[in-house]
Amino acid sequence: MYFNSPVFLYAFLALVLLVYHGVPAILNLRGRVLTLFTNLFLFTASLFFYAWGELGYVLVLYGSLWANYGFALAAAWLQARQRSTGALAIAAVAVNLLLLIRYKYAAFLLGELLGFDVSGMGNHLPIGISFFTFQAISYVLDVCRKDIPAERNVLKFGLYVFLFPHLIAGPIVRYRDIAEQLTIRPVGLDRFATGVRRLGIGLAKKLLLADTFAEAAEAAFGTALGRVSPDELTMAAAWLGVLCYSLQIYFDFSGYSDMAIGLGKMFGFDFLENFRYPYIAQSITEFWRRWHISLSSWFRDYVYVPLGGNRSGAWATYRNLLIVFALCGVWHGANWTFLLWGLFHGSFLILERLGLGRVLMAVPRLLRHAYTLLVAACGWVLFRADDLAHAGGIFRAMARFDGGTQVLADVWNPRLGYALPIALAACLPVVPTAQRFLSMRGERWHTLAGLCGTLGIAVCYLGASMQMAAKTYSPFIYFRF
Repeated sequence: MYFNSPVFLYAFLALVLLVYHGVPAILNLRGRVLTLFTNLFLFTASLFFYAWGELGYVLVLYGSLWANYGFALAAAWLQARQRSTGALAIAAVAVNLLLLIRYKYAAFLLGELLGFDVSGMGNHLPIGISFFTFQAISYVLDVCRKDIPAERNVLKFGLYVFLFPHLIAGPIVRYRDIAEQLTIRPVGLDRFATGVRRLGIGLAKKLLLADTFAEAAEAAFGTALGRVSPDELTMAAAWLGVLCYSLQIYFDFSGYSDMAIGLGKMFGFDFLENFRYPYIAQSITEFWRRWHISLSSWFRDYVYVPLGGNRSGAWATYRNLLIVFALCGVWHGANWTFLLWGLFHGSFLILERLGLGRVLMAVPRLLRHAYTLLVAACGWVLFRADDLAHAGGIFRAMARFDGGTQVLADVWNPRLGYALPIALAACLPVVPTAQRFLSMRGERWHTLAGLCGTLGIAVCYLGASMQMAAKTYSPFIYFRF
């Protein structure tokens, strides 16, 4: 059940919101009774949501819940007796990673590295396994570090794990960020309206923009089964395909994050922002401060800093960066292309520390943007390609000046005519800047800004609904992670 499906939006979500907000109002529930009802109902609804698409793997997620609940209680027990939790932390991380390895990396490790026949293993992943595994690891490690107390109420912890807005494709939510909200989370009309707006923006990003770019990216990259050869692409067709994939993955994932944040607000939860206009970055270092913030901050806090961060000299810092980004690449998938993508970004972070960053600051801002976008786009080739040979073919097509039969017209589709200018504007902080400008010009302009915003959200919902009615192919890229 995708967020961009009519079943979710007009049946599941509508019913859940009606019961969640309506029953407490009718029965005048207050205090602990209100918390118990809302937590139990939302946990049950989230369990149903996950089971709708992943019934065979509910027990996997449920087992992860109880295992990490137990690890945290065991850590609290050791701390109360002033004993070390180091061995327990290692065991908890190992158990969680073994679960991830079993479902995500076993076929790659046995097939690619050890040469076994893995054709019978299948390649289906429990949806969201990477996200809920990293959330579980962060929770147990924070308890072991005494950054947060262990949650003894299993319902509250279960709601944190199963909460459907962020369960299957992030953002990675830290327990400490929503711990208080698991008990007290007043919604209010303003917060609910903000949630409705963010959900509408996310739906429009996904259905009106990402899916449009997906068609062009698919025409250029193709699929593992029946793709066009990269040697058939002209330079223009290859670059258009790369541009469209760069926009597709941004609007796909930031759209999902907007939906998750909006849905969270409808139920009283505040999730941290996951994207801050990454394509306006002026360096790869800045790009990673703006892109998938919940993942990059997770690796910073639980891998980079424990390795020593930048506290042990330059070469140790470079080593730590390569390790972090190699792991970041592998987190996205069991493929050499993902590993190379991570090392590619890590290498540019090192180059910027070695002096490229100072050079960039000395050149015009436009060139800094151009450099960042070029590096990011080349990285997306590795991310999207089926294998290294496929990536190499795309790079060759991007660099040649003649040859190829798959021309620009074969990749272009008419919807790109409106999607490209809208997307390029949406990659910039145009809307918030315009809203601030109008709001500063007095009450009349502030009202006009509000009316324009409301009209824009209505258009987003109308366009998204029309796309849903068309029943076009519309999967989320990050569901497979």
